[in-house]
Amino acid sequence: MQDLFKKFIYTGIGFISITAETLKSTVEKLVEESKLSGDEGKKLLDEFTKNTESKKKEFEDQLSKLVEKVTSRFKFVTENELQEVLKRVEALEGKDNADKVATKKTVKA
Repeated sequence: MQDLFKKFIYTGIGFISITAETLKSTVEKLVEESKLSGDEGKKLLDEFTKNTESKKKEFEDQLSKLVEKVTSRFKFVTENELQEVLKRVEALEGKDNADKVATKKTVKA
């Protein structure tokens, strides 16, 4: 479940990166064509970067809250709980195998 959310976040970050590259390319083109000064282009890119970082943080916070909300509604097993159950199963299987061996020895005797 968390992997799905991580993929979702990375996809969003990927889209932002593509958008940033496209904006940078467009600004550079406008500067070359003298439709935008170098300072204006730099200012535009800086504002976009600051805004993007702010929105990224907001998005991550909201997504984190959503993940917590979703996981709290379902009774997912934690890694520690799973390991505990596996140890108990292994112990029971070992006991069961020991009982079978003891039974076979008793039957042969």
